[in-house]
Order: sequence, then structure tokens, then C-alpha cells
Amino acid sequence: MREFRVNLVCSLLLVASLLSGCGYAFQGGGSILPPDVKRVYVAPVENNSTQLGLADVVAEALREQFDSYGVVTVVERQSDADAILKVKISSLKRVTRTTQSNTDVALQLETTILMAAELQRVTGQVLWRDSSIKVSQGFGTNKTSVVTTSANFAGGSISGSDLSSLSAREISRGQENEVINKLAEDAALLIYNSAVSPDF
Repeated sequence: MREFRVNLVCSLLLVASLLSGCGYAFQGGGSILPPDVKRVYVAPVENNSTQLGLADVVAEALREQFDSYGVVTVVERQSDADAILKVKISSLKRVTRTTQSNTDVALQLETTILMAAELQRVTGQVLWRDSSIKVSQGFGTNKTSVVTTSANFAGGSISGSDLSSLSAREISRGQENEVINKLAEDAALLIYNSAVSPDF
């Protein structure tokens, strides 16, 4: 039994060393930022799209993402920060993916958010920049086109039993609100992984 335990421990150590040697790491476990950059201020997000409230949704997603792993701390005041994260939303676009053949009514839409982001020291030195961030996701606009078994629908605020009592307009609005929240989270994760996390 003791020999089995020793062999198991040795096997686990070998696997761990192989994974680290191949460049694998656990998300949030490190930082590519300079060692003195520990506190980040998320500046008010600039919203050049026509979607009201989008800047607040994106800013909240960024604060949550950057504060999640304890690698950096999000501070409330720029004067307390080592670095500033600036994000500008360029646009939010909606395109029709599928329509009902006999009426041309949209069954599925796709929402795309384009933005630019920059992390810089409070002194102005740019630490990271990406001017072409793009996140997209499709969604159903009525009860016949909503995929109730998808992970995105399951994580939303509308249940399958609610669909029959909602109009197509209410379903479309509810679905798009969920998608916008998800896209904000996706963009925040992308920005964090690019600006802070070591490459996998």
C-alpha cells in the first residue's frame, strides 16, 4: 500500500512537471505585468455605440474579471492605481442570421460588439494595447427559434416555461439583453487574458 502511494505521488509530480514544461498553466495563476503593477483602475468606458447602458455593463464585467484571481486589485480611484485600463466601445451591430421564409421575419439575430482597450501605467507608458477586439453571439428572437437546451439560455433569466407567455418582441429583447451581458463578460475575459495572464 505504501509503495502504491509513493508511486501515485511520483506520477502526479511527473505529470505536473510535464505540464509546466509544456507551457500549461492554470488561468489566473500568474501575470505578465511588471512586478510593481498590482493595482488597476478601470476608467469609465467610452461608449460610441447607440446602445444605452452598454458602458456600465462592460465596466462592471471588467472590474469583476480583473478582481477575480487576486493577481491584481481593482481600485476605485485613479490616484490609488499603478495602471489604468481604458476601454472604448466602437460599435454594437445587429445582423439577421436566419429569417422565416414566407414572411421574412427574423428568427435569429447576431450581436457583435467592437472595442479597443489599453492598459497603461499612471505615468502614461503603455503596457498592453488591442485596437480590434470583437465579440459576437447569435440568439433566437421568438419561442420557435430559442434553443432552450443551450448553456447560454440555461444561464439566463428566462425559463423555458416563460416563453409561451411572452411576445416575440419580449423574447427578442430578453435574449439580446442576456447576449449583451455575455458578450461583455467574453470581452472582459479576452482583455484580462491578453493583458495580464501568461500565455497558455
